[in-house]
Amino acid sequence: MTAVNTTADPLALAALDKLAADLRYHATNNVGFPDATDLDVRPLLPLLGTLLNNVGAPFGPAGPYRGHSKRFELAVVQQTADLFRAPWDDRWGYITSGATEGTHCALWQARTRFPNAVVVASTAAHYGVARVADMLRMPLLTVPTDDRDEIDYAALTDRVRRYRLPRRRRVPVVVVASVGTTMTEAVDDVRKIHAALDTAGVPGDARWVHADAALAGVPLGLLDPDTRPGFDFADGATSIVVSGHKFLSVPMPCAVLVVLDSARPAGHDRLVSYTGSLDETVTGSRSGHAPLMLWWAWQVWGLDGLRQRATTARALAAATTARLDAIGWPAWRHPLAFTVVLDRPPRTVLDQWPLGVDGPRAHLVCMPGKTTTMLDAFVTDLHHVVTSQAGPATADAERLRTAVPGPHTHHLAGPALAPYERAEPC
Repeated sequence: MTAVNTTADPLALAALDKLAADLRYHATNNVGFPDATDLDVRPLLPLLGTLLNNVGAPFGPAGPYRGHSKRFELAVVQQTADLFRAPWDDRWGYITSGATEGTHCALWQARTRFPNAVVVASTAAHYGVARVADMLRMPLLTVPTDDRDEIDYAALTDRVRRYRLPRRRRVPVVVVASVGTTMTEAVDDVRKIHAALDTAGVPGDARWVHADAALAGVPLGLLDPDTRPGFDFADGATSIVVSGHKFLSVPMPCAVLVVLDSARPAGHDRLVSYTGSLDETVTGSRSGHAPLMLWWAWQVWGLDGLRQRATTARALAAATTARLDAIGWPAWRHPLAFTVVLDRPPRTVLDQWPLGVDGPRAHLVCMPGKTTTMLDAFVTDLHHVVTSQAGPATADAERLRTAVPGPHTHHLAGPALAPYERAEPC
């Protein structure tokens, strides 16, 4: 038998070394995207060489295959459900590849329960909502927001009422609440969404409210419910998804989906004889390493540690907003947000500091692991560039900048995103 050569090609090792060097370099100016970087996962390294396939959901039989981490996955789902005040005897969920898959699974279950339902989301909702609605062949109705990206509740009532009226009001409604919009971290209040649906005449048994809380869910869930927007199960959510690679700092894309078990459609738990587990997830085979890392994050920090990280990140965001104001560059943030919204900087700044950009505005996100030194360096570079160009009234900046907040583009563009059944213009 010929021995297998396990010696890596030097060129392959050099490529990995270059990638590592590039990532270290870019980490010094990565302030534009919501990835926390302060979780040490080195204690888990001995397990990374082992295949862990969490086939089937963590609720129900594990099946004969033993190469999984579903016990840890179930613990994470339960901890997340506790944080979001799900009834202890009415919860289901699993760890997904990301928040978009979590939204996909929630809307898939909602569509199975309500086959003729319409999906409703704000124009500031994550771009993945439109794609999921398209994949599930569900009509999508978009609702405008205020100038800071929170859904317009009066417009929600009006558009739902007008959509359902010619259909004799028999259309169930699935609302995707953005709990932390992509650009400004605005939060749609689930309690106000239910009030809007009440006013629109949607029966309580013909609605599903999914909270897309990818970034903001865990930080907001750590606060007193009386001092934050309402978005969790006690506030009326039917399902919630939160990312693991954002605030929880897991170094691979993942998310935790929690759903009220009583809301799930009957017959959705098909047992597969080959795997011995229930076929309830979108992907079937799933990473078993992501649950371990999420579990580890909970063990490392606990609730008190997570609260302290959120408090520190908000303080950094407030200080960065003040520094931008001090140099005369318009900026603002929602009071509980890590995200700082600012006028779009000149191209020379964006080349050095990749920020999230949407038309005339941009944002940076003060996540755990980002430092005062990093944010001060960004503000210093911005100040230097604009002063060396005789201020922001240069041709490039004048063309791009408007007062913040102001007119801007959105992720969901309106009726064109509902290809199978378009709502009447509102």
